[in-house]
Amino acid sequence: MNERAIRIVHTILFVLLFIIGIVSVGVSGFLVGEYNKNGYPKIHTAAFRDRLRITLTASVWTVVWTLFLGIGFQVAGHKPLFGILTHLVPIAIAFILFIIGAGSLTGLLEKIDCGKVGDDVARCTLNKSAMGVAWAETIVLFVTLVFIIAIAFKARAWGGVHRNSLYVD
Repeated sequence: MNERAIRIVHTILFVLLFIIGIVSVGVSGFLVGEYNKNGYPKIHTAAFRDRLRITLTASVWTVVWTLFLGIGFQVAGHKPLFGILTHLVPIAIAFILFIIGAGSLTGLLEKIDCGKVGDDVARCTLNKSAMGVAWAETIVLFVTLVFIIAIAFKARAWGGVHRNSLYVD
């Protein structure tokens, strides 16, 4: 992969991560604020609180790091500060946080029917939206991890561990 291709793919992935992350921050942040003000659902109160907060944490983490890495890579992509390891660690942490958040929200919400009157979950469809956005972010984070790991393997083949940049040519 040449420098131009890496720059284009990096830009596309990080813009996608940032946009989906902003949506996730908005949805999960609204739900956490709404439930803190008006009380969590009567069923699974602690479960809703914990799962939405981990999703909010994952969203904020991802937005901050994608903004930092996305802009930094465009400005100073050849510097060690924006190298492979600097990309790999925060993106891997974001992936782990999102897989925990999305998976746990799925487990909590899979048996709740938003159309059923008796379930008594305020903002039920918004909770399901938070779950869907979390899964979308998880998928894009996985693709980004594969991209970074592929560059790391290519960089290792081209010069060993002294390669500090995502550019391998």
